[in-house]
Amino acid sequence: MPDPLSSRELAAFVAAVETGSVQGAAEALDLTQSATTKRIQALERRLGVALLHRGRHGVRPTEEGMALYPEARRGLDALLLAEGAVSGARAARPLRIAASHTVGEALLPTWLTAFRAELPGVHPQVDVVNSPAAIAAVRENRADVGFVEGLDQLDGLEAKEVARDRIVLVVAAGHRWEKRRSVNPRELAGGRWISRESGSGTRAIAAEALATVGVELSPDLSLASLEGVKRSLAAGGFALISELALEPDLAAGRLVTLPLKGLAIERSLSAIRRAGGHRNEQARRFWSWLPSAD
Repeated sequence: MPDPLSSRELAAFVAAVETGSVQGAAEALDLTQSATTKRIQALERRLGVALLHRGRHGVRPTEEGMALYPEARRGLDALLLAEGAVSGARAARPLRIAASHTVGEALLPTWLTAFRAELPGVHPQVDVVNSPAAIAAVRENRADVGFVEGLDQLDGLEAKEVARDRIVLVVAAGHRWEKRRSVNPRELAGGRWISRESGSGTRAIAAEALATVGVELSPDLSLASLEGVKRSLAAGGFALISELALEPDLAAGRLVTLPLKGLAIERSLSAIRRAGGHRNEQARRFWSWLPSAD
């Protein structure tokens, strides 16, 4: 079976016929005149016929060229339609994001509002999950971009730090610790820990930091959302959660943060994607737009 005709060679031939010169074809295709000539000559060799009469005042198609031109034009138009269909499908595809709770609830809404102001046609689809689930969504191509906050391995993924955060001790207003200047980490063992669910990046990092000072805790209550944890504090107990997620509650006076004596729990919040970048134009632009932590 013979090789199919090259679209690049056909485009050079069609442009020469339509402009009446090789130079005009070169300008239309943004090529050099030499490169355009070579493509037309390659097409003539492949077909075994001369397609153009060349003269001092330009070119005109031979009889064989006249027969080829309308079919070549239709073929190139069909390719353009095919490319347009793919571009349209890409544009319509949502920007799929899997975000950890801290990023998804505290940072991502503001980021997406600002990003969509620059690129209004973006239609984000956001799943707020824990860090392992965000990693799995990116690995399995169910998300274009993920956001994580834990200690999970990111082998085979590209990551960039987008924010820094602190995990702080939090109690409800009126708690017996409210007026304290600080709390010794060892005192937490005698309190009621309201925690995020197992697998939460926040919980994993807090537990690891406490272990360095000899404190091991078991949650009295585990919840799957930050809002659930914060609301449960009204019934007593303490939480170790993101400082970024507390601004409205602190401003309203509902919650109070307390320093842990001799222990600061800091962490990195990262965006992740599959190695090799994105095919989705929206995802590629969002990744480039994302802030970098100072």
